Amino acid sequence: MKLRIRVLSSALLGLLSVAIPLAGQQPRFTRANEELGIEGLGGGAAAWVDFDNDGWVDLYSGRLWKNNEGKKFTLVEAPAVSSDGTWADIDNDGDADFFSWSGAGKLVLNLGDKGFQDISDNLPDLPTKVSLGAVWGDFNGDGFVDLYVGGYESPSYLTDVMYFNNGDTTFKEVWRTVGTTKPARGITTADYDEDGDLDIYVSNYRLVGNILWQNNGKGEFTDVAVATGTDGDGGLGAWGHTIGSCWGDLDSDGHIDLFVGNFSHPPAYQDRPKFLRNLGPAMGFKFADLSANAGLAWQESFASPALGDYDNDGLLDLYFTTVYAVGSGGIRNYPVLYRNSGEWKFANVTAAEGIPNLAPTYQAAWADYDNDGDLDLVSAGRLMRNDGAVGNWLKVRLLGGDGIDQWAIGSQVRVQLGTRVITRQVATATGQGNQNQRTLHFGLGEHTGPVSIQVRWSDNRELKLEEMPGKLIVVKRSDQTK
Repeated sequence: MKLRIRVLSSALLGLLSVAIPLAGQQPRFTRANEELGIEGLGGGAAAWVDFDNDGWVDLYSGRLWKNNEGKKFTLVEAPAVSSDGTWADIDNDGDADFFSWSGAGKLVLNLGDKGFQDISDNLPDLPTKVSLGAVWGDFNGDGFVDLYVGGYESPSYLTDVMYFNNGDTTFKEVWRTVGTTKPARGITTADYDEDGDLDIYVSNYRLVGNILWQNNGKGEFTDVAVATGTDGDGGLGAWGHTIGSCWGDLDSDGHIDLFVGNFSHPPAYQDRPKFLRNLGPAMGFKFADLSANAGLAWQESFASPALGDYDNDGLLDLYFTTVYAVGSGGIRNYPVLYRNSGEWKFANVTAAEGIPNLAPTYQAAWADYDNDGDLDLVSAGRLMRNDGAVGNWLKVRLLGGDGIDQWAIGSQVRVQLGTRVITRQVATATGQGNQNQRTLHFGLGEHTGPVSIQVRWSDNRELKLEEMPGKLIVVKRSDQTK
């Protein structure tokens, strides 16, 4: 089958951080709630998902808001879909299905024009009634997405659990953590070791180490956090209060790096947020801590991070929420936007880019809701439209099949831009319980000519393309045979 292309349009280290003004430039972000008709948007975990497959990404935050071609959002009556949750296509029919980790858990099937059906009986009982996050991915490589659910505490630490998809919308429990239970918060995935299977990073609270589950390709996991340098420092026998973390290629070297979002009280032995560089195959995919000189100023109540290239320069920027209004010593805490300046340096551009002093929140997720080629942000119940990105761009949406789940979760796309290899991956979770748009976004800066694209599917098969910027490219697994 030929490649289908749709062209849309061209177009921590101190007490307080200081916003860096951007000379000669107006703020990029504008609050758009009133204009878009989404007053009353909740501030809980947010997910960007095109639930009706009309090409305009919709917004879920406890309630489902339909995107009407980027001009208005309307509330959808969908009583089966409620509470914090995450979306994926569990039956490979092209529709986004839903799981909520709240309480006893809820599994909901998207029936397209017929609405939503609660099929929670298809999922075994959760071993924990207190969960703060879950993540989808085809962990055993059978072409259907599986489900990992984290356990928090009530009051003791609770178990995490893995469910495999039977391929008929039912699930079975295959393992749960035993003897190493930790209070899980945010859970996110990446094929960090580039071996063609999906690994899992679990952010744990209460000053215990985090977990990096390395997958052997069969859905059997080994915790390699200590061996790879991703568990945390462990000073004085304590680690961080990690709330949420996120994967992304922060230096455009073709390897997926990790940002660890640590909440921390003033004592220095508690882990601060961490920028961890993936050292690649030559160093056994271990990670180097480059936090000390990154420029992120400490705030006590850092919580949920999300990475996105908001200025289209090809480098992933960091948005990071806080959950205290006032921290220790009476110091105000506010969510922040840090621009990636390259070479593992980040500058606070929160005020300069028009992000106001937001209320405490765990909500942070990126998407291009108006299909204009730049990333917009939802946080603290505000939808902030990006009106100022001037760089060129490319967007890639992967569709699975032939042994790959329909969303191709875990697949990676690399765009060669000079000496840089801009890398993005398909994932269903960021931070604590949030979900970015699954369409992959590449900022290309001033580049205007053709770009070379490498698709590395989640089973490590590769497809190479060459395309012009300013397009949404839909790549099907069946294109592999062209």
